[in-house]
Amino acid sequence: MDVKARRGHGSAAGPTARSAPAELAEQATRLTSAMDATVNAEAARHGLTRADFDVLAALRAAPDHRLKPTELSSLCRLSSGGTSNVIRRMTESGYVVREADLYDGRSSWAQLTEEGTRVCDRVQETVDGVHARLLAGLPPGVVDALTALLAQAVDALESGA
Repeated sequence: MDVKARRGHGSAAGPTARSAPAELAEQATRLTSAMDATVNAEAARHGLTRADFDVLAALRAAPDHRLKPTELSSLCRLSSGGTSNVIRRMTESGYVVREADLYDGRSSWAQLTEEGTRVCDRVQETVDGVHARLLAGLPPGVVDALTALLAQAVDALESGA
């Protein structure tokens, strides 16, 4: 069945027809919302905001599990003030320590602690399990195909093509 027919938006020539880019944007938003709901719920179950978890996950993926606050801001798409607030909360929780940058006295590092690693891993493992169960209903190969196609779309959008 044609995507437009399935959506009930009329024919491609009709006034209610949506463009393929608009449909892609809508479906990507719906997919993101569905996947994010799991992350948000699991983070909250551990007393974390989504921003808290994103910072912990970025540190977990970083070499030596440490990054500068400006790098965290960029990776997590947070303002500098938002990043400072998250680092402060995560420091108070014992999940992150701040270390002075020995080569630049104006800067510091945010370093993931062992407890921060454990919490991050627990959240991520649960999220991965829920996502796997949600996606298990799709036919074989669909997840891999969608991942590859979405990667192509993101690459094209980010390169300005």
